[in-house]
Amino acid sequence: MCAWLRAVCRCLHIPDRATGVGSCLGDIPHLIVRGYIMSTIETLISEVARATGLGQNAQKFIGVVAGYIFNQPGGLAGFKDKFQAAGSGDLFNSWMSGQSNKQSIDANQMRSALGNQGVEEIAQKSGVGAKMVPGLLATVVPMIINAVTAGGVMPTSLPAGFASLADGTKRRTPSFRLWRWLLPLIALLALAWCGWQSRNVAKAPPASAPAVNVAAAAVDPTLSFQNSGGRVTVNGRLPTVAQKANLVGALAGVFGTQNVAADIEVNAATRAAPWLERLKVLIPDMKADGLKFAFNGDTLKLDTSALAPDKRAQISQAFQAGLGNVQIEGLFDQGTQALSALTPGASGADLTAALNKTTVNFDTGLATLTRSSDAILEMAATAIKNSGEGFKVEINGHTDSQGNATTNQQLSEQRAQAVRSALIKRGVPEARLVARGFGSSQPVGDNRTEEGRAANRRINYAAM
Repeated sequence: MCAWLRAVCRCLHIPDRATGVGSCLGDIPHLIVRGYIMSTIETLISEVARATGLGQNAQKFIGVVAGYIFNQPGGLAGFKDKFQAAGSGDLFNSWMSGQSNKQSIDANQMRSALGNQGVEEIAQKSGVGAKMVPGLLATVVPMIINAVTAGGVMPTSLPAGFASLADGTKRRTPSFRLWRWLLPLIALLALAWCGWQSRNVAKAPPASAPAVNVAAAAVDPTLSFQNSGGRVTVNGRLPTVAQKANLVGALAGVFGTQNVAADIEVNAATRAAPWLERLKVLIPDMKADGLKFAFNGDTLKLDTSALAPDKRAQISQAFQAGLGNVQIEGLFDQGTQALSALTPGASGADLTAALNKTTVNFDTGLATLTRSSDAILEMAATAIKNSGEGFKVEINGHTDSQGNATTNQQLSEQRAQAVRSALIKRGVPEARLVARGFGSSQPVGDNRTEEGRAANRRINYAAM
C-alpha cells in the first residue's frame, strides 16, 4: 500500500482501522458524496439569488417553494401531475437531474400548472408580490427539481436541509467551507498518485509550450429594446446561447415570432445579467407602442416619452418594482412630475404633497432600499434641500398586516430610517429629517388582497 496515502488519510482524520489504508480507500467515495451533498443547497441559494435578483430573500423563497412542492398530495409525484394536467409534463421531465436538454417554462405556463390559488399561497408565505411569483417560479422550480432528483430519482419526502429555509433564518456558513472541497480533491489526487507509483512507470513529461493564452477581459451585458407598432427590435450582448434563446422565445410568445427582430451577440466573457429573468416577467408590460429602454451592465435607461402620461406611470412603476437590483434612469410618475414642478423655497405642505406621490421600494422583508429607487431619492433630496427651511420632514414607515406585529413595527421603523439615511447621504441636513414607524396600524388598503397589502407597504411624509 501507498505510505503517502496513509499519511494523507491520517492528516484528513480518515480512520485507518485494522485494515490499514484499504479502509481509507473505502471511505473516499463517501467523502466525495458527502462534500457534494453539503454544498448542494448553498449552491442552489447562490444560483437562485443571482438568476432572480432576490438576493438575501432567495433562501426563504426556495424554502417556501420546496415546501409547497412536497406538501402536495403525493409529494413530488403529485406536483409533477399538475404539470402533466396542464400539458407541460415534458418540460417537467427535462428538469430532472441527468437530463441534458432542459427546457424553459414561461410565467403563464407556470401559473396554468399551479393555478391562482397556488401562486397566491406562495406569494403570501414568501412575501413576494403575486404578480411577480409566476415569473420567479419559472426560474426557481426547474432548479429545485434538478437539485432534489439526484441520480434521476424522485424523493418521496422533502430532502433534509430544505425545510429550514422557509423560516427566514440566515443559514450559517459552515466553517472550513474550502475544506469540504479540498478533502475529496486531495483524496482523489492521492489515489491517482498511488496508482502511478504502483505501475512504476517513468514517463518523461511532455514539453510544454509557452503559455500565451490570456483570459478575455470581462464585458458588461447589454440589451436595447424598441416597440414600433407592435414590432420589437432587440440588440445587445449576453453570456450564453440559452439566455438569448429564452429571451427571444419569451418575446415571441407575447409579440409573435414574426414581430421580433433580434440581433444579440453571445460572448462567454460577458458578465452575468442578474436582471434578465425579472425582465422576462415584465414582457407583457412592454406592449406599449413607442416604449424604449437600454441596459448597460446594471444600469437601465428607460424612455417612455412617446407614451401617454398614465401609461408612462404604469410602466415606470412596473419596472421600478420588478427590477429592484438595477439603477433606473428615466422613471416617470406623478411624484417625479410634482417634484420637478416645485419652486425654490416651497412650503412644507407643497413639498410633502409632492413627496407623497413618489414610491420607493425595498428588498422583500428587509429595510434595504432597491437600486431602482435611487433616482427617486435623488429628486426627493434635491427638493427638500431647495424647500423652505422653517420646518422638518417626518418620514413615516408602514407595513401590511402579514406576520408578527412586533416584527412589522420594527421593520417599518427600520425602513423609515433607511430613507432618512439615504436622504442625508444625498446632502439633506440631519436636523431636517425625522424617521418614525407605524407597523400595520394605519392601513390604506384591504390586507386580505395582494393589491391592498401592496398599498399598505409604503413610506409617506409629513411636515413638522
